[in-house]
Amino acid sequence: MKNLCKHLLASAAVVTAGLACTPAQASTFASAILDINNFRLLHSSGVAYSTADFTVLTGTNDAHATAALNNVFSNGASSLGILSGMTPNVAHQCVGAPCPALPENNFLPFASPPPVPGNFGYADQDLTGASITIGAAPAGAHARTRADASTALNSVASGNSDVGTSTTFSFTLGAADTMTISFDGTPYTQAFVSGGSTPTANANARLSWAINIVNLATGVSVFDYAPDELNGLSAVSRTDGLTGLTTYAPGTAAFLAITPMLAAGTTYQITIQHNTLANALQQELPEPDSLAVLAAGMLAMSLALRRRKS
Repeated sequence: MKNLCKHLLASAAVVTAGLACTPAQASTFASAILDINNFRLLHSSGVAYSTADFTVLTGTNDAHATAALNNVFSNGASSLGILSGMTPNVAHQCVGAPCPALPENNFLPFASPPPVPGNFGYADQDLTGASITIGAAPAGAHARTRADASTALNSVASGNSDVGTSTTFSFTLGAADTMTISFDGTPYTQAFVSGGSTPTANANARLSWAINIVNLATGVSVFDYAPDELNGLSAVSRTDGLTGLTTYAPGTAAFLAITPMLAAGTTYQITIQHNTLANALQQELPEPDSLAVLAAGMLAMSLALRRRKS
């Protein structure tokens, strides 16, 4: 009987140790998607600006997409002149195994977790059209970005994505006028952390969109516009202390802002920034519940052995 108790004690130790070494199945996920459509720069009359309205007009459309998982990166970038007739379309970037089976320029959200869609960082970007009339092409730019990060492994894992489009150009008007900024915006962000995650688990997603005009002669900013719906209100996050799902999806809204009077013969610089960011992190440790099972099992078998001895 004494040998039997020793055998049971050893078996219990093996089983409970195995339980303690098994980490919880935890996952984190973040996604950020921003769709800016029919973006136009309009005269006070409501007519779109065209190249004929400027005595100076020069600048670039820049774009980048970066995906990462566990410090492995995949990057893409493009820079094209605003009058070149071409716009940047950075190929989608992904690091992971497997990467999600998304086609190029797919800006539809994943189905809400759980489950999360995998273990990866993902980013994509596309820009078409222009904010002013260029040649025979009417004004109306369409800029889309997405960033996703997902960790679905029982291991140390971190994923992040950063993607953006920036348009910067210098211009001088032939006649003084205001500029009306007009566009439709569809923001979407989501963050998820599964229950039972360790203190290192977190997920966050956010958007940023802004337009700024600077007088190049004085260096003074004459106009700034950054609507809350596309900036602070879009920031969502979840942690081990607040597990579950948060989604920001207010739908499509019309945005409009009017600059002060812009003088003729003065050179200005306009910058339009459009960015999305997603980050997800987890680092698995043995479950506290499993450690408790181990302690309880060892204590129970030890007491049983003592009773047998007595």
